[in-house]
Amino acid sequence: MSIKIATKSFTLLVSLIILTLVLTGCGTTTPVSEPPASTQTALDPGAARGQSLYNNQCKVCHGTNGSGGSGPGLVGKPPSASYIQANMPRNKPNSLSSEQVADLVAYITSLK
Repeated sequence: MSIKIATKSFTLLVSLIILTLVLTGCGTTTPVSEPPASTQTALDPGAARGQSLYNNQCKVCHGTNGSGGSGPGLVGKPPSASYIQANMPRNKPNSLSSEQVADLVAYITSLK
């Protein structure tokens, strides 16, 4: 009978130790790290306007930040202003003003 009591006591003790470790996270804490500082530089006014235009008309095909989607990725290989003017957006080609095209080119060129 004393072996049965000792086994129950041992089981209870092990259970309490495990529960304590789980509740305290095994005594370790993980420091909360600060998010890294943004490495992106501020956009010039034309590129900022181009970003807004890109987000409204281009992102759906060319992806967030020019990463690609149903349209090709643009990072490191921006299309020429004349190509954008004549062909984009795909559903309304030749609908962008020269200033809008220049702003888009400024933004797309800034993508990394």
